[in-house]
Amino acid sequence: MRNGGRCQHKDDMRDILNEILESDVLLLSFPLYAYGMPAPLKALIDRTLPLSSMAMQKTGDRYEHVGQADYSKLKYIMICGCGFPNSRHNFEPAVAQFKLTFPDKAKRTIITVPESPMFNAPEAAPVTGPRLELVKKAGFQYAETGSISEELTTEINSPMIPEEEYAKIVNQGV
Repeated sequence: MRNGGRCQHKDDMRDILNEILESDVLLLSFPLYAYGMPAPLKALIDRTLPLSSMAMQKTGDRYEHVGQADYSKLKYIMICGCGFPNSRHNFEPAVAQFKLTFPDKAKRTIITVPESPMFNAPEAAPVTGPRLELVKKAGFQYAETGSISEELTTEINSPMIPEEEYAKIVNQGV
């Protein structure tokens, strides 16, 4: 066990790591930046390394660090929004990193939200209101069952308006 599972930086990260270990769900909600998570969130993920040892084990066809803390009860949720009109060829790097960081498929939930700047436009309420109701439904479903159905996730991940229409609206403001 390297450094006894303690971060060598003298800051509040030890308290953050303890809060993570005491939690039931780790929710990472972020805007898509250059096809990935913003640097401060990536730094936080990097700083969770003290929860693992330097020892590694083969899991499937890849190697991963051996955990030195018990976070078996922890579930992981990623909610990521972007300004692009669809989810294709935009979220894949962030999703791949999330899946590699949290490899237990049964314990992770991924929601990607294209066209997310529309939530800031009051005139888009006729379109965004129903989408927010879907997100609320997903929250209740997750609270009741510990997961969100694939059907509901697919609906939330889909564009709210036709892609070309969204791109045209965005490009008018450029």
